[in-house]
Amino acid sequence: MPPFAGRAAQAVVDRYLPSYEQAVHARRTAAIAAVLSGIRSEHDTWQTMVASGRHSDATPLSAAALGAATEEFLDHSWRRFLTVVDHAPTLIDRCRPASSPWPDDAATLSRLADAVIDAETLLDDVVQGSPLAPQERRARAWPAIETWLTDGEIFLRQARVSAPHRRPALPVAAAVRPLAAARPAHRSH
Repeated sequence: MPPFAGRAAQAVVDRYLPSYEQAVHARRTAAIAAVLSGIRSEHDTWQTMVASGRHSDATPLSAAALGAATEEFLDHSWRRFLTVVDHAPTLIDRCRPASSPWPDDAATLSRLADAVIDAETLLDDVVQGSPLAPQERRARAWPAIETWLTDGEIFLRQARVSAPHRRPALPVAAAVRPLAAARPAHRSH
């Protein structure tokens, strides 16, 4: 860091804050990608189980077991989806599809933002203790999750292209010379 307060502050603004913003953006994007991948994998497993009518060990699946497995899948998906609810709004605000290689993504981003708003409303209802039956919570949560499973890749490409850019590195500060050394010595004749 430069030894002067103004230069040090400028170094923080020009170098360290942009690096921090990039790291936070990358971490939020990676967290959402991981959550969507995990939910998608569990959804595929659940769909396979429903289609086959059997547990993973090939035993027949009763209607009660199917209902319990569905409830477990939806509850687990909701808990994981809260990561998207936490991180997506900031990333969506940063996205500029019109200036990206995919300008037609704007409508999809709007749908994803609406799905997050719906999930935030549901979360507010749950947190505030509104009497919400588990079936109602699942029924309200699933459309938002499904929207993100369907269009999450479009969001991820927009989030990646909208990452903050690095600013050029600051020049290395010159060593500070004492004031007396900076003035030429007066010669007496």
